[in-house]
Formats: sequence, structure tokens, C-alpha cells
Amino acid sequence: MTSLAAPTASQHMDPPHAISAASLFGFSIGMIGDRIFRDAPALLLLIFMTDYLAIPPALAGIAIFAPKLLIMFVDPLVGTLSDRLNTRWGRRVPLMFVGAILAGISIVLFFHVPHFAGKISQAMYTSFIVFVGFTGYSLYSVPYLTMSAEIAHGAAERSRIMSWRVMLMAVGLSCSAFAGAFVQAVGGGMQGYATMSWVYGAICLITMMVTVLIAGHMREPETESARFSLIEQVKLVAGNRAYLRLLLVCFAQKLGEGVGYGSFAYFCLYVVKQPLSGIGLVVLASTAGQVLAQPVWLWAGRRWRLPMLYTVGVLGWCLNLALWLAMRDRSQLWLIPLGLQAGAAAGGFLMVTLSMLSNVLAADTARTGVNREGVYSGVWCAMEKLAFAMGALVVGVVLGLFGFVEGTDGAHTTQTPWAIFGIAFTYCGVNMIIYLASIVAVLRSTPPQQSAQGDLSDEMSIA
Repeated sequence: MTSLAAPTASQHMDPPHAISAASLFGFSIGMIGDRIFRDAPALLLLIFMTDYLAIPPALAGIAIFAPKLLIMFVDPLVGTLSDRLNTRWGRRVPLMFVGAILAGISIVLFFHVPHFAGKISQAMYTSFIVFVGFTGYSLYSVPYLTMSAEIAHGAAERSRIMSWRVMLMAVGLSCSAFAGAFVQAVGGGMQGYATMSWVYGAICLITMMVTVLIAGHMREPETESARFSLIEQVKLVAGNRAYLRLLLVCFAQKLGEGVGYGSFAYFCLYVVKQPLSGIGLVVLASTAGQVLAQPVWLWAGRRWRLPMLYTVGVLGWCLNLALWLAMRDRSQLWLIPLGLQAGAAAGGFLMVTLSMLSNVLAADTARTGVNREGVYSGVWCAMEKLAFAMGALVVGVVLGLFGFVEGTDGAHTTQTPWAIFGIAFTYCGVNMIIYLASIVAVLRSTPPQQSAQGDLSDEMSIA
């Protein structure tokens, strides 16, 4: 019978080659730029296109979605390339370096749209820049995710690395959430968006480059690198049922995120009548909740099954969506506890998802003796980007179906009650349905076994 006695002091000691806290911080700080690149445009690009460039919402949604659909083929190729690459700087770091540069520049170009004669031309320009930017993001994020799994010594340290990533991810999310308030603070309008893009592009580039420098000094495992064609990658992934179930969780989770990000600014402005500065406040509180809750989730992860913890986190998130409907014309002080609760819930299911993924990747390498983590990470990142991009498409199409009317120069056009209902239904209803569906896939996953010391083992089934 597994002992329930308190762990001894020796059981709490770090492994002999544990990564220092300073190195973990430096390695994880790139998550700030990672989230800024992904989340700031996700919050503002769609509403920038509809309310400032007068591009119809359905066309704007398609313009953002179409290039990201192509990116799903780029990510697996980047994963394979990062497995095969052999340079004096390692396999992953050179790709991350190039990706960081492209991502930082692209944020600026997102909000500097030339004055073409037609709306279709402006939408096509945006699509091209989105493709270039997210190609760079793939070059950075795929090797970054792979390194997070392969530099660790054991499941407990993988959870520690993922916890640091989640905490710094929350900081990046907060920076992204204040992008709208920053636009207003520097004068608003097109010039406000232009200034914001320069500042946020610089933050993105600098934080990513810090991670690149730290990653260059990290240990890469001495395992044989796998070489797979695209068809062989598909067969490999299809044969790993535990990974496939997690991939379904990833798709549902990121689709929900995409719907939430794409509709949140509309929801604040048109439904609950909160200014864009309110977005920054609630996400700042969410960041605090996410960071403060991490020790609790890590403690719980050593004692209970990860799928159960994931379910608790998602149910907490769905409760938060319902509470938002009561925020119409409320004081912004009400947003603080709402954000704290959202961050605590999200920090749980995000940490659980990444921990389960890293365990699956490590188990595959341990079983085969071949490093195929880049392939799995590439497919994972492709699925994330596809689902997140579909969120913007869903928002654009639903708003169009409910009769949302686009505007120019930031003038918020008066919307019909039906259009306002469509915004509320998108942010709360559609979002909630998607997240609840992700629980089904998690509960069907084989949970990792737990040792007598309470640490997660590497024995997660990949059969």
C-alpha cells in the first residue's frame, strides 16, 4: 500500500542536476514575448480591422484564419528540422533566433496597413503579414516547447519547468491585455495602434532573445535524432493514442481561447460596457491568480490524478464565464476578484496539460531511445495555431450572422439587440461548450502513475 506519511527531507531535495531557479527564469522569460505575439493581435487585430479599417467581420476573420491554416503544415516541418539540425549552437537555438526576429517585426507590421483602395487588398496584406509572422513564431515556439521537455531530469522537474512557463506566460498575457489601454493612453486612433505595435514588438523581441541566449547554454540530450517524412510523422502520431487524446484536449482548449480572445474586446465594449482598460485590469488580476495558484496546483498534482485536476480547473473557468454576464456597468473593482478566480482556474488546467504532454514525450523517448520530441512538438504547435486561428474565424462568422455592423476610425457603431446577444453568446456560450468538451478527452487519457513519494513518474502509458 502506498504510504501516506509526510515526505522526508530527502524526498524534497532537487535531483543532482536540477536546473537552477535563475536558469529556469531566463529560459521561461521568452513566454512573455511568446504570449505577446500570440495574444495582443488576438485581442486587437480583429476589432482593429472591423472598427478602424471598416473590413466586414467575416472577411476579417477569414483573413486571419487562412494563413494560419497554412501554418499547420509549417509546424511539423520545423519540428523535424529542429531534430535534424546540427550546428555549433545546437539543434533548436538557431531556429529560435530567426523566429524571434520575425515575430518581433511582424507585430509592428500587423498595425501598419497601407492605404489600399479596396478592403479585400487590405485583408490580403494582413493575411500575408500573419503568414510571415506566424512562420517566425513556429520557428521559435516549436523548438522552445521541445527543449522544455528534453532538458528536464524526470517528471517532477518537467512539471517544475512547465510551472515556470505558465507563470511567465501569465505575465505575457497581462502585457497583452493592456495593449488596448496602451493604445488609448498614447492618444488612441491609428497612431495609438502604431505606437503600441512598436513598443510591444520590442518587448517581444527582447524577451525572446533572452530565452535564446539562455537556451544556448542548456544541455541537449545525447539521443539519436529521428528523421521522418511528413507522412511518417502522421503515422507516428496516429500510433500514439495517449498523445492523440492530449491533442484533442489541445485543440478544444485553444479553440476556446481563440473564441475568447477574438470576442472579448467586443464583449467588454458592447455587452458589459467596460472600457478597454478594464481588460488590462482583469487580466492583471488573472495573472496574480495564476502565479499564486501554481504552488497549490503543483502540490495537488503530486497527490491526485491530473485528469481530475484538469476537470476542476475547467469547471472553475466555466463558472467565470457565467459570472461575466453580471458585470454590465459594474465598477471596475468587481473585475479584480473575477480575474483572480479566472487566473487560478486557468493556471491549473494549463499546467496540467503541459505536464501531461511533457510526460508523454519523455515516455516515448525512454521507450524507443530515439529523440522524436521535435516531431510531436511540431504537430502540437500546429494544432494549437490551427485551433486558435479558427477561434477568430468563428467570431467573425458568428458576428456576421448576428448582424454586427463594422465602422471606421474606432467609432463604435450602434448595434442591434440581436447583434449584442450574438456577442454575448459567442464569448460565454460557445466558449463554455468548447471547454466542457475538452474534459471528455482528458478523462479518457491514461493518467501518469504516482510514486510513493508523491512525484509524477515517467510511466504514462503511450499505448
